[in-house]
Amino acid sequence: MRSRRNTTRRRRSRGQALVEFAFIIPIFMTLIVAIAEFSFLLVVKVGVTDTAQDAVQYASELGQTTNADFFILQLVEKDMAAPINKQEIQSVVIFKTNLLGANLGSDTYTRTGTWTLNSVTIPYSLSGTKGYPETSRCNTVDTSVCGGVQWIGVTVTYQYAWITPLPNLVGLGTTPPTFVQTSTSRLEPIQ
Repeated sequence: MRSRRNTTRRRRSRGQALVEFAFIIPIFMTLIVAIAEFSFLLVVKVGVTDTAQDAVQYASELGQTTNADFFILQLVEKDMAAPINKQEIQSVVIFKTNLLGANLGSDTYTRTGTWTLNSVTIPYSLSGTKGYPETSRCNTVDTSVCGGVQWIGVTVTYQYAWITPLPNLVGLGTTPPTFVQTSTSRLEPIQ
């Protein structure tokens, strides 16, 4: 009699474990996919931030160099590495600024068209007119030349694309976040 009871109990126990597993596995898988998606999201955010910081540092060193914007955009292309999709860069803005970060004139480049210099091509074109040409960037200590050393800023706008189907599953919507990262720096003075 005991063996029959134990067998029935074991069968019920196995059935109960299967039902519990069926309830838990969707929650567990959603959690795993969420961790993966937000890991990619964080990597992209950090990548865009680092790119904007590198670009403004390079811009501050280039100052009035001819075609400085080309070299800045080339650096942006180089810095955006996997898993970041370069195709999702919306724009790069190089602008004159002050200590407060105000935009006092800018050049906006979109990732359309091409720009070739010395047989090197980058996928950017100027959107509108130049509001802050390289020749007007003052990195001279002598205040009589152009009023002294200026500040420069770079803004990188990146449209994230969802990697997993998680946002649709949990109701986050279909519009992924857009990262807009701005960094500013003082132009490196020359004597």
